[in-house]
Amino acid sequence: MFQGTGEFNFCPKSYIFPDDYRKFCIERESSNNKHMYIMKPSASSCGKGIKVIGPKTQVNKKNGYIVCQYISNPHLIDGFKYDLRIYVGVTCFDPLKIFLFREGLVRFATQKYSNNPKNLDKRFVHLTNYSVNKKADDYVKSGN
Repeated sequence: MFQGTGEFNFCPKSYIFPDDYRKFCIERESSNNKHMYIMKPSASSCGKGIKVIGPKTQVNKKNGYIVCQYISNPHLIDGFKYDLRIYVGVTCFDPLKIFLFREGLVRFATQKYSNNPKNLDKRFVHLTNYSVNKKADDYVKSGN
């Protein structure tokens, strides 16, 4: 299990299955199942296999999954969930030399955010992956 501390306390509790499955179950039960989680396959991309887990959802012990406590009140822009990607290049570790690229990437969900348990399966609300959102009816391709 990983959880940030001190200055890095913005990282949600994370569990690597199957090793942390028991810890996950114990902590979930001790919180009275009040948290939502996001479950992602560790060897996948493009939003494949990602699920938002509600407080009452049964979670099975699956190999190769990462489960993180879901941030249910994310910062939104005009009501939409988004993520920021910044890119760095590390050219040396001793002494540490890091270069921050001037350009980055912002990805948006295509439907307004809601943490209503009835909307947990709505991928266009919770996921910002381009591969997912380009299939939404609300998707607008920029640059054209």
